[in-house]
Amino acid sequence: MNIHHCYTLRNLILAAVLTIGFASSALAQTQTRSFIVDLNSKEVTDLGTLGGDYSAASGINDAGQVVGESWTDKGQSHAFITGPGGVGMTDLGTLGGGESLAYGINDAGQVVGWSTTAAGTQHAFITGPNGAGMTDLGTLGGVESWASGINDAGQVAGSSWTVGGEYHASSRAPMA
Repeated sequence: MNIHHCYTLRNLILAAVLTIGFASSALAQTQTRSFIVDLNSKEVTDLGTLGGDYSAASGINDAGQVVGESWTDKGQSHAFITGPGGVGMTDLGTLGGGESLAYGINDAGQVVGWSTTAAGTQHAFITGPNGAGMTDLGTLGGVESWASGINDAGQVAGSSWTVGGEYHASSRAPMA
């Protein structure tokens, strides 16, 4: 199996997404923020937050759209997507619960991750292009699932508990 990663944006190489903590001894608080770094220009872009003092990036596509999690102003962890080049953070919401986290993004901007449901369980999700509309991917019969990656064909990889209480890797074909 050949796996390669190439992150380019208009002839620029987007080399890294960093998460950096800033500690203030006077406030005794830590703020953790995520950044995108262009190794050619040495330009650093702060991805921001969803109103809280924490963000953590976990995926990037060829356009430089970044996904991850950020705290809201209410202290909840929500999945986010940025625009190209890491500009403009958007809250992806949840599947009816209080939390979500995005792990992967493909070049169409489809995002995968997990979210709590109204019943309080974690379910894998996928969005449409550019993070539009979170869809519950369900489980393999158990109560929880997680989506951790998506390719450009829209195939999703992740994990799920089965009805028998076993933990399995899972995959899903592209949505029609």
